[in-house]
Amino acid sequence: MTRTTSGFVLSAAITVLFSTVLACFKDVNAPLKAFLKSIAGHDWTTQGLADLVLFLVLGFIFTKTGALEKIAPDRLTAVLIIAVVTAGLGLGLWFAFV
Repeated sequence: MTRTTSGFVLSAAITVLFSTVLACFKDVNAPLKAFLKSIAGHDWTTQGLADLVLFLVLGFIFTKTGALEKIAPDRLTAVLIIAVVTAGLGLGLWFAFV
């Protein structure tokens, strides 16, 4: 796995978890939801933009440092899979019960 790929794989895992937490938190926090809506016209639009910015910033930071090159590609792939499954289950349970 290249330095860039490694950096953006970890960035994707973190961004997926961030997005899940933000989606749940804004559902119970009306002022946060209103604030996000005021930025781009809809809370989900602002959340999508925040996710994109976080993904790109973290991806470039991780790529620049090169520290992830020492981590086995299988491990990074597993981290991403676990993050996506956790986020999916978390959102599914959240919207099913809240």
